[in-house]
Amino acid sequence: MLCTDILEAQNKISFDLAAIRNLRTDLNGINVTCFYHFSEHVLGGIEMNRFFPVNRIKEDETVQLSAWDFDLNFHYLLSLNKHWKCYPLIGFSHTSEKEIDPHTDESIYDRFWSLNTGAGMLFELGKWSPHIEYNYTWGHVKQQFLLAGISYELGWGKHAGKEK
Repeated sequence: MLCTDILEAQNKISFDLAAIRNLRTDLNGINVTCFYHFSEHVLGGIEMNRFFPVNRIKEDETVQLSAWDFDLNFHYLLSLNKHWKCYPLIGFSHTSEKEIDPHTDESIYDRFWSLNTGAGMLFELGKWSPHIEYNYTWGHVKQQFLLAGISYELGWGKHAGKEK
């Protein structure tokens, strides 16, 4: 079924904008994504997460912590009814965490790769889809993320005019 889905490409892409929270470090950020719809069920895309700088206490010193994540994730959409869909996700990510000591301006970087797993749910409203997602990463540092946002879908070709 997966091979058949991929061969019948949908000629659709979607763009997502979401708020994201790293539950391990309590960092908040923004998620920007572009997904290609390989089929009605299979989506794959590149995600960028920017976690904004915050001050943290580390060994009795205040440091500033921030991070960037770049992900390649795939979703498999499962219809629950006409509007609600859920999906498992799998992919991998590269994270770059940065700590700055405000007294010395010394920067310490921690860069690592992880395997992404998780699940999400979306509500389709035509071309717009509000969604929520949980993501757990397996790697050098295990992390948990929660995001909530909205997607907009663009289509072209023979499938562009078809509604779901």
